[in-house]
Amino acid sequence: MRKGVSKVLAVALSLVLGLCACSQGTGDATESGLEEMVVTEESAATLRTSTVEATEETVRLGGRTCAIDGVRWLAQSGSAIEFEVDATRVAIHLVGDEAVENEEDLRPRFAVLLDGEVILDDTLSERARTIEVFAGGTSRRAVVELMQVSESNRGVVGVEDISIESSASRPIAPTPAKDLSIEFIGDSITCGYGVESLEATDTFKTTTENFMKSYAYLTAKALDADCSAVCYSGYGIVSGWTGDGERNANDLLPPVYEAVAQSFEQPWDFSKHPRDVVVINLGTNDLSYTGMDESRVAEFSVGYEDFLAKVRERNPESYIVCTLGTMNSQELYPAVEQAVERFKERTGDVRITSYLSDAMDVESDGVGARWHPSETTQQKSADALTSVIRGLL
Repeated sequence: MRKGVSKVLAVALSLVLGLCACSQGTGDATESGLEEMVVTEESAATLRTSTVEATEETVRLGGRTCAIDGVRWLAQSGSAIEFEVDATRVAIHLVGDEAVENEEDLRPRFAVLLDGEVILDDTLSERARTIEVFAGGTSRRAVVELMQVSESNRGVVGVEDISIESSASRPIAPTPAKDLSIEFIGDSITCGYGVESLEATDTFKTTTENFMKSYAYLTAKALDADCSAVCYSGYGIVSGWTGDGERNANDLLPPVYEAVAQSFEQPWDFSKHPRDVVVINLGTNDLSYTGMDESRVAEFSVGYEDFLAKVRERNPESYIVCTLGTMNSQELYPAVEQAVERFKERTGDVRITSYLSDAMDVESDGVGARWHPSETTQQKSADALTSVIRGLL
């Protein structure tokens, strides 16, 4: 047994000497190479770069959006993506349509929010652009939102994908849906047309149109609700805006309501996106056609009732709130009220109501471009609508 132990000790000693010789023969090179290999493997295991598309699995889709060839298009005013990340770097790759070639003040406008604060407010001026949301050596948890704030008839912003550097097993996830969801159907007032302009004589610009300052967005924010909008400047029920009193049949909202947006042919899936409340604010542009002509006002009222039937069909469980009057169109409101009452009597629908919006006070509250509501007026309209919806709920 003693002989066996001696033999084992001898073998062990020779191995140790051999290892020492190898170490001395290679010098620091082997030690350095081993260290580099360990660092590289550790980095690869803890920090990964991933690229994901904006889908329901990765982001919360706000408002009306659609995916075409992997691009998520923010198809309406207020359309957005929102997500939570645990990452050291986040970048969003945007794409644009032909509107990026418009004049500087007529390109699609968007905003990027980080933890609820706007960190970028800009227009898209190139077909492809990368937005660096944040980057650094330290990982952070954050909520990121990208929103289109100008109307879709002036071009739309698309999200090609999102790049993330993170060590988390699941670095990106949709933010939770709100308990309340509201859809707003309207015209330029809902779009926030000219809300950032200080001169009534200013012309339309996407750089002064901001949905985040419209009564619609402000109402949704006050109620902590998800917000969706279908709105186009100049649009109406039976006639769009007309300068000569002749009926403008090109700019009508009812024919495009069931599509994602006028510029997209895809139908909107109402069953997949139920709304608790639907707000209709239309008629301001129709007034340029109807005036106080009895037959034309009656035509508008009938058209309004027909549109109510379409909205109800697509939103069977929603409260419907109808309003009009902000831009001095109060004289047409009785026709709205009559349409609502006829519809209620005919159908027995009790989840529909109407109210007269206060006319804007230019002297005290100012005015936006082309005599549109100022920020103060938009906030007052939001306060009134918020009160009405709270009363319903």
